[in-house]
Amino acid sequence: MKLTSILMKTLPFLSILFILTIGCSIRIGGYPVMPALFLIPIYYWLVYCPSSLSLLALFGVGLLYDALMGREFGLSSFLLMASSLLGKSVRPLLNPHQFLLIWCGFGLYIFGYIFIYGLFTANYFPLFMGWVYGVVLYPLVAWVLSQLHLRMQAYV
Repeated sequence: MKLTSILMKTLPFLSILFILTIGCSIRIGGYPVMPALFLIPIYYWLVYCPSSLSLLALFGVGLLYDALMGREFGLSSFLLMASSLLGKSVRPLLNPHQFLLIWCGFGLYIFGYIFIYGLFTANYFPLFMGWVYGVVLYPLVAWVLSQLHLRMQAYV
């Protein structure tokens, strides 16, 4: 029982790692779906269960993303940790029961992340297409994550 409880508490982090490793090789129409795809679970957990993602976990995810994508180490970690800190101040404004509000919030979150990321990498159009993919894929990925969240709440 204790192992199951520990596994359920690490489920948010594991879901991000799973989507990160799967999403690195996915391209739609010749454009990558990253970083938009791995931002969906990060945003979801920051809104619905912020205590499940520590700054250390986000730092590690950012380093792994930079390593997988061949980017400079630290940029993604910095952006993820900054977005987490910003998210804590914005979270009280979001109502978890209004999906459209959460979805629009995600659109703004991912736009800000990709805009700043694009300033440092100079990959504007592929990142813009990634933003579009992220906004379109958010409902599907959020539904899967909500099912995991319900299972997690049943065990923890």
